[in-house]
Amino acid sequence: MNICPACETKNDPDEKYCLNCGQRLIESDDNTEILKDKLKIPKDKIILLDLNYTLISNSWSIRFEKLPGKINKRKYEHELVELIKDNYVILITASPYYTSFDSLKHIEENTDLKIAESYWNFNRSPPKLKRYWLEKAVLPTHGDDPSKYLAIESNNDTREMYAEFGIEARPKSDFI
Repeated sequence: MNICPACETKNDPDEKYCLNCGQRLIESDDNTEILKDKLKIPKDKIILLDLNYTLISNSWSIRFEKLPGKINKRKYEHELVELIKDNYVILITASPYYTSFDSLKHIEENTDLKIAESYWNFNRSPPKLKRYWLEKAVLPTHGDDPSKYLAIESNNDTREMYAEFGIEARPKSDFI
């Protein structure tokens, strides 16, 4: 068993992410190339935004803090917020639903970002969870034209999942 250091949930040994809170359980070989010339974010895109390791700038340093107290220690990527605050933003996160109210309140109190919609974890790994919300909520509501969306996502497996739908998905380092 893999016990999550953040929420103490027991996970199968082969799980990369905690099924309860989305915490990375094993070290990742994220070989994402950092772009020197940063990309622009078109204002007409619907942003599919990742919370941990994307919007939260200090995810790594607070990763072993216990929920829900960890929420008040979060710091945000204000440069990223400036780039997307005029877009329609949908937060899709592996963080558990029971943290949603406090998390959204903390984001609102500490950034200029307005989250239009948010979708939370119910015991699935990040790629499976985000696929579920994409298929069950986002695409039925906003349409299946992939050119309407831009996913800003830390998890390479989730970026690959978005690509299966034709949705451009990039890490925050491509923009800031």
